[in-house]
Amino acid sequence: MFKTVLLVLFLIMITFFSGRTICLLSGMFSGKRGDFFSSFTAGSLFLICLSFASHFLTLFRDGMLASEKKLLGFTSIGVFTVCYFAFVILKVMSGKTSKEKKEKQKPARSAFVFLTIASLLSIAVSVMIAGGFRLDSYGDEILETTVSFMNGERMFSLDPLTGLPYREGVPMKHMMLCLPGLYAVLSDAFSTRPSLVVLHIMPCFWFVSGLFAFISLSGSVFRDDKDALMKRSLLVIAAVAFVFATDTVFYAQGYSVLSAMWTGNAIRCWVLIPFMLYLLFEKKYIFALMPVLCEAFICRTSFGIGFCTFIYAGYTLIMLIGRRSKCSETS
Repeated sequence: MFKTVLLVLFLIMITFFSGRTICLLSGMFSGKRGDFFSSFTAGSLFLICLSFASHFLTLFRDGMLASEKKLLGFTSIGVFTVCYFAFVILKVMSGKTSKEKKEKQKPARSAFVFLTIASLLSIAVSVMIAGGFRLDSYGDEILETTVSFMNGERMFSLDPLTGLPYREGVPMKHMMLCLPGLYAVLSDAFSTRPSLVVLHIMPCFWFVSGLFAFISLSGSVFRDDKDALMKRSLLVIAAVAFVFATDTVFYAQGYSVLSAMWTGNAIRCWVLIPFMLYLLFEKKYIFALMPVLCEAFICRTSFGIGFCTFIYAGYTLIMLIGRRSKCSETS
């Protein structure tokens, strides 16, 4: 139990400090540093990139889970130390430079009602996902793959369904997906049951990260609106309602958010796409490539292209066309 608490604290601390450092660094160039919510989501994406790097290097070295655990552990400690001191330094620098204060209008009472509903609904869904009340692992092998990593001496050496050695090799495009390696390393490092990590802790972690992504997106959409608090709360309520609506249709994009939040498809739908839209709306085009990379690290894409790639390319194309039309009108 104690090590499980340490696992949760580790996820929160490394996610916040790394994400906050990334947002402060990007803010030095764009002038928009982001808030707590965007920092947490950025840190969760950074955790995926960090996990992929250690997973990639381990596969091409010896493929041992112990090697990936050591590599990810040392890298995480180093990154956490650097990000902590960088966060403190950048926070002091930003505090000295940002002296302007904007007057904020007091929100209406109805806004606090919607804020309360959104907060209670978000907490209830988080508890539901953490408790595993709507688990559905049909067609998914991440838990079995994680267990096979921990039982075998080498990753992708045992068939996750039979427990026997593979008769044929595993395609490299499947071996490159880093989620099973991340879950196996966390479970082994903190002596926590794989089922608890995969089916309960990490789904809640990803759901909260995606929820913060929607909060950041709502702030970008309704920034200058006088009823911003109420509209942002309504957007969060609509997002959670969308999750419940799609949970009834197996082939819907949001189906696995409530029932299988540990999978790459659910993370893409609930975390990557909303956060990428937030970054695009904030005109952080380089930083917005991070969700595109994360999708390739955790999802089995079809025909070599993913949803995040398509959205990013479509958005930038529309923006270029819009700028050209404005230039032609002014000239």
